[in-house]
Parts: sequence; structure tokens; C-alpha cells
Amino acid sequence: MALDPSEFLKTYVYEARAPVTEVLADLKALAELDARVERKRRTLWITAWSLMALSIAGCAILSAVVAQLSFGQQDALAGLPWLVGVGFFGVGIVLFIVRASMGRMDLDNRRYGLLATVLKRFQVDLDVSAPVDVKLDLARTDEERKCVGKKKRGRWDSEDFTDAWLSLHGRFADGTHLHLSVVEHLQKRRRTSRGSSGKTKLKTKRKGKTLLQVGLRVKPERFPGLAGLRTNAKQAAKLPPGVALSRLDVAEDRLAMRAVLDQEWTVLTTKPAPPEGRTPQGLKPPARQDGARAATMMLLSLYQVLGTSRRQGAAPARQKPV
Repeated sequence: MALDPSEFLKTYVYEARAPVTEVLADLKALAELDARVERKRRTLWITAWSLMALSIAGCAILSAVVAQLSFGQQDALAGLPWLVGVGFFGVGIVLFIVRASMGRMDLDNRRYGLLATVLKRFQVDLDVSAPVDVKLDLARTDEERKCVGKKKRGRWDSEDFTDAWLSLHGRFADGTHLHLSVVEHLQKRRRTSRGSSGKTKLKTKRKGKTLLQVGLRVKPERFPGLAGLRTNAKQAAKLPPGVALSRLDVAEDRLAMRAVLDQEWTVLTTKPAPPEGRTPQGLKPPARQDGARAATMMLLSLYQVLGTSRRQGAAPARQKPV
């Protein structure tokens, strides 16, 4: 079933149980919807500033023109420059308000970009006869429904948010079940202080982290001795620079890896950043923590553990009796 934008905009949550091709088509529609909103907000921004600048310039020009008229005409048109200036300025303010009201519709590109990139990479290995289950929450992390606590920390008023915005379930062609999830934790702090001049200042802080987890569920008889690899499984974990391993669980029928990314993670869709020292002046290289790459490397690391288990289980069978 194709994505219904009007229904999506009621909750900003996309849920589907469908083949990968249909999910990718829906994600493409989400990207197009987001692009249209971004263009509208950009147009409103430019138009609003243009009108506010025009209000000042128009008022000055009309005042100069009116000053050249006769006294009678000046009396009749004295308020025209101010009327035009205030009118343009007021319309500009309204456009800024309209743009701000569309902020919730401006989606985080990284979220649907991560899911789309991962599905494209995993698509060739997923079971074509089995649908994937997807839940993608594109609402802002600091929405009230995602708040998990408010407390006082010293002089700071603190709010904590937990945003489990992605859950993906699928099955690979070899029968292995995949579960990928992303949870974002955010803490917002604010306090007021009075300076030496007597003015009250508002200070705010934000900090957080993103937890990326990839898990596999298997049949124990296919991977004998899997639970015994718990102690040395960390050696198989390969992650991109800057991504920290948080947890690695290994049991007889499943294994899971969790990694920590900072808030500035991204999904690289362009060429890699140039070597250090060769970055063109004025350009900032892409963030090093690529969420899609991290998820891919985590999956490969888990499959390496499965491969070790299978080789160890097959070794006794190949030994000949003495």
C-alpha cells in the first residue's frame, strides 16, 4: 500500500509490513515530501527578509518622493510611506510565523536516509518471499510524548527524552532473523541567571547520544557452540572510527551488538571527505560517524561470529576416526 501523506502527517510515524521494494518506494515518497517542505520554507525565508528590507527601502524612497511634492500633496500623502513600510514589514513577520509553523513538517533527513540506505545494502541478502516490518518515527525528539522525566539538577531545570525512532525486522535468505533499532537520548537543560548589570539571562544546554543496535536470531542446531564464543566475540567487532561498542550479547540462539554514536552522526551519500589538510577552504568535511556504515559493519561483525561457530561445529565432523 502506497504512503498516504495526509495520514502520515497526523502522527509523523511510518509503519509498514511489506516487501523491501514497497518500503523503499514509500521512503522515496517521504524524501520527496520533505524536499517540498524544505523548498517552501526556504522560499518563505527569502521572501520574508526581502519584504522586510523592501519595507525600509520603500519607506525611504516614498518619503523622498513625497518631499518633492507641493505642501498640499505632502499633507495628503504624508502617511503613505509609513503605511507601505509597515505593510511590507507586517507581511514579512507573517511569513516568518508561517515558516516556523511548518518546522514540524521539515523531517530529519538522516532518519529515513539511514533506513533506505540499510535496506538497499541488505536487500540482496534478504528473503524475497518474506516482508520486512518497519516502524519509523520522524517526529522531533523533544516532543512531549517522548519526555521520560523532568527534574532539578543543581541550578538547572532538566528534561530527559527517549526516542526509539526506528525498528526494523526482517529475515535473510539463510533463515537468520534480523532486528535493527535506533534509540536517541536527549537531555535539555535551562536556567536563568542575573548578571552584574541586573539583566536576567536564559542559558540552555543540550546533550545526547544515539544507540544503534543490530541483532540476529538463529537456529541453535545450525550454529553449535555459539554461546561459548561470548568471551572472545568482541575481537570480531569492527566499527567505524569514533563509534564506540556499548554492548555485545551472545547466546545459543541469538547475538546482538549495540554501539554509541554522537548526536552529529550522518548518512553519507557523497564522496568521502578529502584527507586531512586537503579540505577546500570554507568547506566542512562530512561527519566521520556514518550511521548506515556503522550498521553494515555491525552486521558483518555478527556474521563473522556466526561463521566462527559454524567452522568450529564442522571441524569434528571432518575428523577421521583413528
